[in-house]
Order: sequence, then structure tokens, then C-alpha cells
Amino acid sequence: MVSQQDIQKLPIDIHYNKLLDWLVDRRHCNRQWQAAALVVREKINAAIQDMPEVQEITQLLQGTYINYFHCIRIVELLKVSEANTKDIFGRYSSQRMKDWQEVVRLYEKDNVNLAEGAQLLTRNVNYEIPAVKRQIAKCKQTQEECVKKEADFTSQARIEREGFKASCKELGIVGKNIRSELLALLKQLPGIHQKLAEETKSLQPAIDFYTAFVQFLLSSSGDDAKADVSMVSMLRYLTSHGNTTVYQWRTGEVPTVVVEPGLPGGGEPAATEEPQITWEDSGDAAGGDGEISWGDEGAEGQEEEGGEIDWGGMDTGGAEDGGIDWGGDGELDITVEGSGADQSQNGAGAVADSRVAMGTDALSLFDHKETRDQVINELRELSGFLAQRLVEMEGENNVLAEIFQSALLCFVFLFSQTACLGPRLGTVHNSNEIHF
Repeated sequence: MVSQQDIQKLPIDIHYNKLLDWLVDRRHCNRQWQAAALVVREKINAAIQDMPEVQEITQLLQGTYINYFHCIRIVELLKVSEANTKDIFGRYSSQRMKDWQEVVRLYEKDNVNLAEGAQLLTRNVNYEIPAVKRQIAKCKQTQEECVKKEADFTSQARIEREGFKASCKELGIVGKNIRSELLALLKQLPGIHQKLAEETKSLQPAIDFYTAFVQFLLSSSGDDAKADVSMVSMLRYLTSHGNTTVYQWRTGEVPTVVVEPGLPGGGEPAATEEPQITWEDSGDAAGGDGEISWGDEGAEGQEEEGGEIDWGGMDTGGAEDGGIDWGGDGELDITVEGSGADQSQNGAGAVADSRVAMGTDALSLFDHKETRDQVINELRELSGFLAQRLVEMEGENNVLAEIFQSALLCFVFLFSQTACLGPRLGTVHNSNEIHF
């Protein structure tokens, strides 16, 4: 047979939502347990005002709802920290221990702790646990997104790094100090510009052909006023003079002094000290009170007499008429003696005669943006012209050659052949040699 003790140990299945009602219906808890719980909360609020410096107790009291189980743990910790207040009868004289023991006693009276525990269980199952699950799912999703973004960013960083290395290799720099390395590349520009200027000389036949072609068309149309025209003037200048300064191209004169502008970003100029006036503390320079001494020649007396200037017995003559008597017939003879004036005039003349190229005038034609753009535009213009002539002359009906046979000069006619146009055009059109 099953004993009564074994029967009491049998579990009872109670739905968590109905646990509190079951405790009240079975009279394990009082229906007014919430009023008793309020008294317990007041006791707890009073007891936490005086607590020992124990780390675990501090953690229990920070940001949490103190329930019966917390109170049991606090009493156990106080038994250790307040052990020196225990008397021979096993009682504690510490007020802290008495307060928390009173809290535990009130919790166990009428099983208030059971009712509060059932309420906490229902709240945790219905609200807290689902909220925690949602938070965990959200955190996992965020973690997965972060891992995916990390992989994407790592791949993008690798691609950008490879692109950066390729760009540095294309520019011919290492990429450690980009600013200084790019500025160092500027030292290579003069050699490159000189090479380009030398290669431009090979375009002289193409320029002559282009000019002759345009002049022939204008003269054949009867417009003699426009027949004398010079095409691609910048390229023609480069073939004859090279990469000169803008000043020489603009004025036609070689400058005697070229003041080259500094490199962009080459560093800030050194700070120059501004001249300062030193006021020595001497009695001759100023008066004792810091005022300028104008001399004691009776200036104060003059101010009192009406503010007039005492000329020291000089004959003012026509001063009353408002004029100044220069002591003559009104004609002045001013003679400048000494060689200082002559030297100044000679220096001014030398400066006027000197041809100084400053600012953009000191730049070369390839360095200056406007002239460089003009060179590029004229190269494109000449390239387009040669490409068009080549297409026309490669056709079945070579009308252009028939016109040139009787109208143009011999060198223009020879140059108009496809065998001569092809090498001039070069990269524009790769053609076969076709002779007339």
C-alpha cells in the first residue's frame, strides 16, 4: 500500500496561469496577500538604506526587483558579515540582520512569498521569456547581418586595395607618401615636354598640307581676302620654336628674366618677421608722461595767443593775402647735383628695358593650361583632317587627287598620296599603301 507520506510527494499538474488562483482557492494564501506584500515592500525599502559594503549584496540591490529569494540570499550573506554581532543565544544584535529577518518573516506569514512567486512565474512566462526570445532572435539576425557586411567590406577593401596598387603602379609611385611622390613626378615633366616638342617637328609636312589645302579651297571660291590663312598656328609655332615660354609666344620676344612660379603644394613659405618699431625708454624721445616732446619753443604760448605760428621775425610779405613769397619773380630754378639721380634714372631705364616673365607668362606652353588645351585641340583638328583625306583618297573615285594634279604645288600633290598620309596619321588610321 502507498503511505500517506508518499501520496503527499506525488506531483500535481497545475497550469501556470491558474497557479495563483489555485493557491488562493486552496487557502494556501490569503486573498488579501497584495496588501501584505505592500507592507513587505516598505520594510525592504527601509532596510536597504543601511547595507554593508559587500559586492554580491550591492549587485543584488542594483536595478532589480527584490523578491523573497533575494531576501533569503541577503540574510545568508549578512550571517557572514555580521557574525561578530551574534550573542551566546544565537541572536544577532545588528539592526541590519534584524531588519532583513523581519522581512523574511513577513514574507513567510500567510505564504505571501508563494503568492508573489506565482505572480512572478506567470509574468515571466507570459511576457519576460517571449521578450527575451525576441531579443535573442533579433540579436542573432543582427549578428548574421554584421558577419555578411564584414565579408562584403573585406572583399570591397581587397578590391579597393588592388585598385589603389594598380593606380599607383600606373602613375609610377609607391603609394606610401602620395603627396610627395606626386610632386616628385613634376620633375619629369620638362624632359617629357622637350621630347614632345621634338616630335612635333615631324608634323611640319602635315601642317603645310593642311594650310595649302585650306588656301586652295578659299582661293578657288574667289575669296582672295581669306586665302592667306595660317592653320594650327600653335603647332606651327611649336615646330619652329619649340616649347618656349608663354611670354615669348605671346610677345615674340625672348624674356631676359624668368620668374618661375613655385610648385603647387610645395610647402608653406617661411614666415618673415615684420619690422617693429622699438621705442626706447629715453627722455629725449618722449616726455616723462609718454607724450611726444615737440620742444619748448613757446608752443603753449602760441596756442594761447590764437593758434598762430611764430615765424621768428621772418617777413611774411604777402601772407596776409594768403600767398607765399618765394623771394623772386615767380620763376624757380631747381638744380639737382650729384650722381645719385643719374644712377636712379639709369636703373629705372634698365628695368623698363628688361623683359621679365612672371606668373603664367613664365610657364612653358605645355605647362600652361590654355596653351596646352590649344595644342591638344589643334592636334585633334589636324588628325581629323588627315583621317578625312585618307578616307576620300582610299575610295574608288579619288576626286581629290584629280583636283590636286592641276591645282596644287608639287610637294602638296606628293603628300596627298595615301602612302604619305598613312604614316602621318599613325594611330588614327592604319591603312595600306595606295598609289595613284
